[in-house]
Amino acid sequence: MFVSKVMLDQLAYEMEKNNREMVVMLLSDLRIDAKNVQGTHAATQPPQNCNLNQRYWLDCAWNEMKTNYNGIPHTFVNTNWGVPAGLAAVDAKNIAILLRDIGGFGTKARVSVRNGQEYLILTGYPGLRRKLKGTRYGVRNAQLLELGIGKYGIRGSSIQGFKISCWVAVGIEVAEWAFNDEAVLTDLFGGIGVELVKAGIATTVGYAAGVFAGTLITAAAAPVAAGAIFVFVVGYGLNVIDNHYGIKNAVKASLRHAVTHFENIQAQVTKIDVDEIKEEVEQSIADMAAQTAEYLYDEAKRWAIRKIQPGELRFPRLPSGGNLPTLNNFKIPKI
Repeated sequence: MFVSKVMLDQLAYEMEKNNREMVVMLLSDLRIDAKNVQGTHAATQPPQNCNLNQRYWLDCAWNEMKTNYNGIPHTFVNTNWGVPAGLAAVDAKNIAILLRDIGGFGTKARVSVRNGQEYLILTGYPGLRRKLKGTRYGVRNAQLLELGIGKYGIRGSSIQGFKISCWVAVGIEVAEWAFNDEAVLTDLFGGIGVELVKAGIATTVGYAAGVFAGTLITAAAAPVAAGAIFVFVVGYGLNVIDNHYGIKNAVKASLRHAVTHFENIQAQVTKIDVDEIKEEVEQSIADMAAQTAEYLYDEAKRWAIRKIQPGELRFPRLPSGGNLPTLNNFKIPKI
């Protein structure tokens, strides 16, 4: 079978007949009358308005979001101070609200024990406070826990700060992974893992600093402020170390290598021989049983020797053979 010239000409004619002209423009600019278009361009076919499909608009919106994120936001979150500064701003806002509610740093707090119960004694000017206008509260009081005052309040505020840090870290890593065309799924898990570890370390140090400050400074808001300062300093330091030594990138590269070579690693695993394992188990059980029997025998022998003394043995009495005849009157005959 071959293609003749007539067939090629027919194909060219059909293609010429079925061609279409397409003009892409914004919907707001499409204000030309169809009749004028036909008269001016002598179009062989009536014009048709073809609306772009939903997928096109989604792609356009996604590319726009990617372009916007890869600008200032991407640069900001990848600096050493960007994320710690954002979290510090949130902490500063919370501390300002706390100072407004308790009347500033002039409100002092100390712990007192009465009848085996711990109480937090507040001194200062109760009239300046919006909350905690009393003088004595239990250390587990709901208002103290809400404001972050006292050792239990510091712990609660630290846990809340750790949760916020985790959400921020996960959100940033998801955005970094989604808007990076070269990133793979393991990069997402590696980045989240490293950021969660850094958040945990910063929160722990901040909590310890807050508790230590509470033992030295009497101001009620001092532990919260000290904890926030140390969280920012430690977070910034961990980012410097991470970017200097490339810890996060090393974790991502390791995960990529592990996933890539997983099949090779699986093929190199030595196959286990069930018969050899069975023989080893049986031999081990036999040796153990022999050793146990020998041990029990030795113990029984030592116990018998230790408990049974020779003087305590009672042997059976032999039957009596009667009195043997005396030889005093026995005379040997003379030869």
